[in-house]
Amino acid sequence: MSAFPESRFAHASIAQYAARLRSGELSALEATEALLRRIDALNPKLGAYTFVAAEYARAQARDIDARLRARADSGPLMGVPVAVKDLYQVDGLPLTAGSQLDVSHIVRSEGPLARTLKRAGAIILGKTWTSEFALGGINFIRRVPWNPCDAETHRTPGGSSGGSAVAMAAGLCTFALGTDTGGSVRMPAALCGVFGHKFSASAFPLEGIFPLSPTLDSPGVFTKDARDAIVVWEALGGTRVERELPLRELRFARPTPLFYDDLDAEVERAVERALERLQRAGARVEHLDVPEVLEFEALFGRIVPAELIGILGRERVRADFERLDPVTKARFTAALAASSADSRVRADLEALRQRVHARIAGYDAWLTPTAPLVPTPLEGYKSVEAALEWNRRALRNTRPGNVFNQCGVSLPLPGTALPVGLQIVCAAGADAKLLGIARVVESALSSPE
Repeated sequence: MSAFPESRFAHASIAQYAARLRSGELSALEATEALLRRIDALNPKLGAYTFVAAEYARAQARDIDARLRARADSGPLMGVPVAVKDLYQVDGLPLTAGSQLDVSHIVRSEGPLARTLKRAGAIILGKTWTSEFALGGINFIRRVPWNPCDAETHRTPGGSSGGSAVAMAAGLCTFALGTDTGGSVRMPAALCGVFGHKFSASAFPLEGIFPLSPTLDSPGVFTKDARDAIVVWEALGGTRVERELPLRELRFARPTPLFYDDLDAEVERAVERALERLQRAGARVEHLDVPEVLEFEALFGRIVPAELIGILGRERVRADFERLDPVTKARFTAALAASSADSRVRADLEALRQRVHARIAGYDAWLTPTAPLVPTPLEGYKSVEAALEWNRRALRNTRPGNVFNQCGVSLPLPGTALPVGLQIVCAAGADAKLLGIARVVESALSSPE
């Protein structure tokens, strides 16, 4: 959903885009130049990219065109332009993790995901904005990107992968990489009106990605829709997705408490309408009490700041404390005061995960609003306290997926004035099933009533 002029590739799927390249109707260099011009025109306002790798992208595009002329085909992502969150190491490009601190010693080389993208022939356009160290969605030192759903008002795009979500929504790439430790793919996908897939934490190795919390980190992607997400997932080496799941055979949970509480009116209307449509189409949607949901926030707070401080180094954090973003400082204060690591946290986490896994057995997925709110004007969040409260509320429905070790997607719901996302969550390792479900749900919700 974008209030800005559409990209010339706005309605093309990845498969259609790739077909145009292979037919010779479009060259990789022509497509790359068109996107670079669009980035030049819109990025000064949107702030999606923090580093545009123009010459790097052109060199990749020329190589792709030469390989296509030689009929050397490396798969469905060959020549497809991608934006990469500034937590991924890409050799030849800077890595800042959204911070003024030097983090180059923490991630020294490309990891498997970046290497797979390159082998697949995807064209890396540049690095996208992240909040400092991927902590939340509002920062004060670096300007928060502009949500393209509204050309007049600076609304929150969400985070921490807000730059990738904005790039996807504004047509500044064909797909984008993000990361998700508490909802940092799913929540900005919902607020920007695009599709976001949080991979299972074990789906791909995390090497080559700046670690916020090794216990909860997951990679993820932004695409236009579920169909494109399936193409990306399979091209990266994920398990093949079943394309035609019968909706009438699916059993969904509507979990309580928390997920459906305190929703913005537009979110509540859109999600209830979506669930009613799915039920009319034959899906079973059943209420399910998941009391463990009330325990996730305390565990999340015990894990994330402590692990990040351990990665950066406690003494370094203290020495460079005044160079940190005010939101980061607020998140670090309690963890720095703790005398030692929480030795029971892993045992508590595993026990909670086992209880949740047993409780949701028998359901194909659960359905919730992705975020309880619509994109809000940034003007209302000038204090650290307000930013922290926004972050807590915006990520309330997505953080459980990381704590409970699940995979999940957010798909944009049709017919809303501001973007609203429906979250679909499956058990760890069930990404192929999740994407198949997302495809059939998306199809049911987009078809005429």
